[in-house]
Amino acid sequence: MNVIALNGSARGKKGITWKLLDSFLKGLSEGGATVKDIQLKELNISYCRACLTCMHKTPGQCAQRDDMDQLYPFLRESDLFVMGTPVYTDSMSAQMKTVMDRCICGMDPFLRIDPANRVRHPFNWTMPSKFFLVSTSGFPEVDSFLPLIMTFRAQAANFGCESIGEICIPGSIALQMAPQLLEPRLDLIQRAGKMLAVHEKIEPTFLEEINKPIVTREQYLEISAKYEAWARKSRGQTT
Repeated sequence: MNVIALNGSARGKKGITWKLLDSFLKGLSEGGATVKDIQLKELNISYCRACLTCMHKTPGQCAQRDDMDQLYPFLRESDLFVMGTPVYTDSMSAQMKTVMDRCICGMDPFLRIDPANRVRHPFNWTMPSKFFLVSTSGFPEVDSFLPLIMTFRAQAANFGCESIGEICIPGSIALQMAPQLLEPRLDLIQRAGKMLAVHEKIEPTFLEEINKPIVTREQYLEISAKYEAWARKSRGQTT
């Protein structure tokens, strides 16, 4: 199994997103997968201009020349795409959304009925056949992930791919302040990655266990008070 994993966090390897993603990728590697991870914050990728040159003049090739050219070969040749992104304004990060928009160049301008009985574009080249989401949210409620999950699944379907699972850990503000609470969950996430590489699936009950909130809302607010105190101090406030 060849895996391309993109970390869309603006914080790169400093954030909770990378801790989750890194554990998952370690498990995939342990299970025998060949893994390539890329930090999007380190790349210069422009937004899609909707010029449609990729559909009408140079089929399958974007007209823009930037660091997206580093990603296309991996996206075209891998079996699994792992999307790592925090929840940003109820969706994926701007860095990740830009990459997904730029993958439209893999589509042809024609219209067809797809296997789900929807009108969609066929493909000049295809994305990895399987998509997996790894995410975190600053807030403690699991409902925070619902818009992102819907978008992630829709994107997988629109690219003719299968979304095979999501790991979504809420409460990242508290987990940044008390990182020891996250460690046991990282072990489970690593096991999930290995399970996916070996068996090509993760048992749904195991994913449910992984995705349980690590702290209650009350615990979250108590721990996050340390962050609030730091934020007040950085703003020059005493109360």
